Amino acid sequence: MGWKASAIIIHSKTETDYKSLLSELGFSNLSKIKDKTVEEVINPDENEVYIGRYKNNLIICAPDMPMNFFEETPGHAERVLIEKFPNAEICSIVLHSVVNLWGYAVIKDGQKIRSRAGSADSGTFVEFGEPLKEELDLLSKSHIAADGKRSYLFEDFPDEPMTEDQVGEEFVFEITGKYLGEQLDRCDDFLFETRLEGYRYSNIINPSSASLGKPWWKFW
Repeated sequence: MGWKASAIIIHSKTETDYKSLLSELGFSNLSKIKDKTVEEVINPDENEVYIGRYKNNLIICAPDMPMNFFEETPGHAERVLIEKFPNAEICSIVLHSVVNLWGYAVIKDGQKIRSRAGSADSGTFVEFGEPLKEELDLLSKSHIAADGKRSYLFEDFPDEPMTEDQVGEEFVFEITGKYLGEQLDRCDDFLFETRLEGYRYSNIINPSSASLGKPWWKFW
């Protein structure tokens, strides 16, 4: 199954007013729409944002915004969440199997400690910070060639090395497992049937001033 996801997970018990938080993050002209399940909106439609809680997490499903968290310099939304949840871990993820887009960023105690992202066309285009323990098993199955590209060999496919964009999805699953209790691809129906509050917005004010270059999500 191909995965598509665009979400931010804030691992915190801190309660907050959802609409006010979304406004502070920069979503403008918010209007309430039908609540939907995580399964329906983990990759939301353009100009729609969904927010709600699952276990000890606040989950925000939004297009575009999670990509900005991969940049080394914090953008507006990232700074807002760090201020609102100073002792939380904040994890931003994207997946889009059509172009093998994958990525994740983790913020801990107000500091970004890890960020990686890539796609089929561009390879791994963001990587900084020390590897997290959730990455180590997969990384142990890889080696870096003379051209600087990493490839992976798995026991089930010993003669078929895989490129990083083919494995990136697995890293995202491993990272999300830390917060959700199970890897995203193994979570039971309690996650995917969890309903999130829905809002429509006109645009995002104060986006990240930095840029990753070509906006991948516009070509999905």
